[in-house]
Amino acid sequence: MAAKNFQHKMKFSAVSSIFLVSLTLSFFKWDISYASLPPAEVSEEEAEKIEAAPSEEWLKKLDKSRQEFADRYGTYLGFLFHYDRQFILSAKNDKGRSAEVVYWNLEVVQRLWPGAALNAELETDRGKGVDKFLPTFSVFNTNSGDNVDFYIPQLYLEQNFCSEKGLLLAGKLDTSDWFDGNAVAEDGDTQFLSCVLVNNVAIPFPSKGLGAVLKFQPYAWVYLETAAATAEASVTKTGLGDGFNSQFFITELGFSPVFRQLQGNYRFIFHLTHDRLEYVDESASKNDTAGFALSFDQQITRRISLFARYGFQNPKVRDIQYFWSVGGQLTEPFAGRKYDCLGAAVAQSITGKDYRLYNGAGTASAETLWEVYYSYDFNHFLVFTPNIQVVHNPDADRTLSTEVVAGIRVICAF
Repeated sequence: MAAKNFQHKMKFSAVSSIFLVSLTLSFFKWDISYASLPPAEVSEEEAEKIEAAPSEEWLKKLDKSRQEFADRYGTYLGFLFHYDRQFILSAKNDKGRSAEVVYWNLEVVQRLWPGAALNAELETDRGKGVDKFLPTFSVFNTNSGDNVDFYIPQLYLEQNFCSEKGLLLAGKLDTSDWFDGNAVAEDGDTQFLSCVLVNNVAIPFPSKGLGAVLKFQPYAWVYLETAAATAEASVTKTGLGDGFNSQFFITELGFSPVFRQLQGNYRFIFHLTHDRLEYVDESASKNDTAGFALSFDQQITRRISLFARYGFQNPKVRDIQYFWSVGGQLTEPFAGRKYDCLGAAVAQSITGKDYRLYNGAGTASAETLWEVYYSYDFNHFLVFTPNIQVVHNPDADRTLSTEVVAGIRVICAF
């Protein structure tokens, strides 16, 4: 009972915090924001946006103080608070329900010797959102998870070498942060919310756990990277006890050409899982499974970017055999709203023949998700993102009606 009361208090505290922060900051009217970036990327945009608002002396002082602290002690700090409220507008069951996802993340980057840094994250998670009511392959909210008071999702050492053309990382990390990237559909905090629009569902990325990444980029337009990680990791554990009891390997070749000042990124990905996996029909098991994936994004104009993903994997041991997604984003949808963004995309998770035969006639050949969002930069700290998601044949089940979920996401970052 005490544990339940504590969790209730934590949830109430989180909701109260976001309300108080929103209320306090709503008295200030600024035209720019850097909350649209995760903590590790905030600093790169910070200076530009601060310069764009010379009247914000207090923010300049804050940025200057943080930079002086980083220069003196070699320590960079970044904070992000994420709040989602989702509403079920249509579904066979649970119509009218709502649920939330809340988490905060503190990132610390400590510079060590030349070219080296220690990266650490501290996090608290609350809520599964509507995914606890509506199971899907797509996952409505990629940030949904366990209720955890405090844990360390990432702790790794990075080392640059070969005049910063090479990079090595080792420790507890998230391989999806380094592979299957996409300029349009990658970040569940600032872009699309569904899991299938953040990463390729045909790549069996493990949870954050022990691993290593090696990247070599001889020129700005080409790179090759590879990684090994624990396939059956647990994000809330250190990973030392089950480190590499199973292995996930992934390699990516990427090209980043610029055509007429328009950036493009083209990634080719191969992955291999060395772990005993049971067949979908439970008739046998297999040790090694492999797959291939693509992730492309291309600026069409200075304001419009498009993306596409594709992937396939072994249907004997994986429910989803093929996957594809396409979409785009429009920055500055309205004049004067420079840091706003409008995004729309569709993704389809196609089940394998073995999965359909094993689960019977009611199994659909694919689950399809559509998502639209509008990211509204309120001020330096807050970004509000209303979104709507539609899933046809949820969980690849023909007997379930199309599900429609609407939500609002609030990000506070500095």
